Amino acid sequence: MTRSRFACAGLLVVVSVVGCGRDEPNRQLVAPEGAAANGSVSSASFSDNDNSSFPGKRLVAIRDDCDPRDPAWAPSGGCALRRGDVNFAEFNAENNSTLASAVVGHMAWRMDPTYLKLRDGKTLRVTNEGGRTHTFTKVAQFGGGKIPNPALNKGLATAPECPGSIDIGPGGRAEISNLTVGNNRYQCCIHPWMRIIVKVGTHEDHGD
Repeated sequence: MTRSRFACAGLLVVVSVVGCGRDEPNRQLVAPEGAAANGSVSSASFSDNDNSSFPGKRLVAIRDDCDPRDPAWAPSGGCALRRGDVNFAEFNAENNSTLASAVVGHMAWRMDPTYLKLRDGKTLRVTNEGGRTHTFTKVAQFGGGKIPNPALNKGLATAPECPGSIDIGPGGRAEISNLTVGNNRYQCCIHPWMRIIVKVGTHEDHGD
């Protein structure tokens, strides 16, 4: 075998090793539990390509990073993640800041993205990829949530839409259509710092 052939063979081996060592995406999903307001649970699989172009359906992931090894999560529903790094004590410690009079919340508990532009008439698809129960609730103004725990709502007045909000358990999915043109505000009514603005524009807004 010539030197160039040896070099090509070595390159193929390196590429094969790198490919085998790459981790697969950790979906961490379990059976759906519930639906979001203005939407229904869907069992359809989501493609990473769905969020790649503006005209297509758009995805929102509800995320947290609870540690399933910590039994302190059990009394409030447990943690359905296979892997997570935030124990209950850390979650509570990061919810507050000495520089703020209102709850700031642990940043691992979030909507992803927190701002999204959507064309009028398109469908918003939501999935709870965290290990805890959340809601995805449309509100007129961001406010406090429905859980009677002062630590989760410090400094916030309860959003009127939250008391009747529908829970989305780990792995739960929803599709929301017929959004109004302009800013649509959604929040989790359990962890009210989890927020997103969905800006809906018409075809004219985008030069169509």
